[in-house]
Amino acid sequence: MERENKEDLRVRKTRKAIHNAFKAMICEMDYEQITIKELAQRAQINRKTFYLHYASLDQLLEELQEEIAENFIGRKVSYGSMKDIRDLIRLFFEHATNMPLLHERLMCSGSYRPVWEKINKRIMDHRRKTNRGVFGLDEYSENLVFAYFGANSTLLYRQWVADGKKLPLDELIEIATKLICNGMSGVVKDR
Repeated sequence: MERENKEDLRVRKTRKAIHNAFKAMICEMDYEQITIKELAQRAQINRKTFYLHYASLDQLLEELQEEIAENFIGRKVSYGSMKDIRDLIRLFFEHATNMPLLHERLMCSGSYRPVWEKINKRIMDHRRKTNRGVFGLDEYSENLVFAYFGANSTLLYRQWVADGKKLPLDELIEIATKLICNGMSGVVKDR
């Protein structure tokens, strides 16, 4: 049993080193520039050890995407009213501004946008499934409402980052809330 615990600890430490090196590299360079050779050097492992844990960088990236999506999915939220939507907008922007640089890079950097889009799709697919019927609309109309909410929250955050975060957070939230809620209010009834 003790031998198993030591092996488990080594596996966890190795995977953590791989993850930390990978996250640091994402913050520094585009995905196409990341190599297994450099990642292994930074994680202080050899390439063979990397391949014991992952078949490719893409598999490692998918694991990271799932980890980030699950972090958002794990939060209990409601879309039951416009008040809930306003609260969600605040939660999103407050959470986004406190994310590690890694998340901002994934969300805002051009080369990583497709990565973030997969994360956002996973989150919004889950939200659609768990909140089905909350708007009192047919399935396809609700799909549009969720797509609108997910895409516009991200779009506004990206613009704020591109502008150097010059606007105070509370002003950003106020403007984003007006834009998103006014757009949704024609379809979503405030109950």
